[in-house]
Amino acid sequence: MFKLITDTGADLTHDQIIEYGLEILPLGVIIDNEEFLDGETIQAKDVYDAMRQGKTPKTFQIEASRIEHCFRQHLEAEIPFLYLAFSGELSGTYQTAVMVGEMLKEEYPDSTFEILDTRTASVGQALFVKTVAEYGQDHTYEETVAYAASLVGKIRHLFTVESLEYLMRGGRVSKASAFIGDLLTILPLLTVEDGKLVPIEKVRGHKKVMRRMVEWTMESKPLVENGHLFIGHGDDLEKAEQFEKMVREHVQPKHITKTLVGSAIGAHTGPGLLVIAYFEA
Repeated sequence: MFKLITDTGADLTHDQIIEYGLEILPLGVIIDNEEFLDGETIQAKDVYDAMRQGKTPKTFQIEASRIEHCFRQHLEAEIPFLYLAFSGELSGTYQTAVMVGEMLKEEYPDSTFEILDTRTASVGQALFVKTVAEYGQDHTYEETVAYAASLVGKIRHLFTVESLEYLMRGGRVSKASAFIGDLLTILPLLTVEDGKLVPIEKVRGHKKVMRRMVEWTMESKPLVENGHLFIGHGDDLEKAEQFEKMVREHVQPKHITKTLVGSAIGAHTGPGLLVIAYFEA
């Protein structure tokens, strides 16, 4: 028996968390100088509503004490565990977890655990964790760790935002760029490469950017049609359903999971975010 641990960087559904017996560590959110724990003392919907009211949430990594408490519980129970972490390029959580792990390894020299930087985020991390969890149901701990490591770099993320306003508030784009972009409805299409957010292109119009996301997905059609993909949204289920319909018109995945994007990403991108993740290799 072993335990899989992840964090709220992974936008899994509640049912998936329960089904795979996952333990979830919460990232933090700050609104009006008040600190919250993502998924525990604040929900993603609350964060989106705050942003609509003009507030600018900030996020912070999981505290070392929380990670230590989680790890120590399993070490004392002699339960091997694998922590699948939010991209180390987007959060300091992975580095903190490694530091905590090194400290505990000295205290528990015979313990068995691994900490893996998934190099993913949001629904990409959710797809990563779900895939590892399913594999782990029929394989040993050692096989599962090796399999998880083999998945790094194989997931494609594509996402866009409803408005550049929220990226501007968080300092991701300039005020002038956000104003001109929103005025002309020019939207960015971004991906995650080697754990970092990377812009691909700028597209004019909401429908066109969704079509471009479908076109990118079609490039991996053989893998997509044999597998599972995730669609995430920033508190806009109607848009996610519209996008799912567009995807299904061109590819037929075995499964599609639609889920609300949590605070780790949503606090920086705002309501109306749309993201898709699937295996491309």
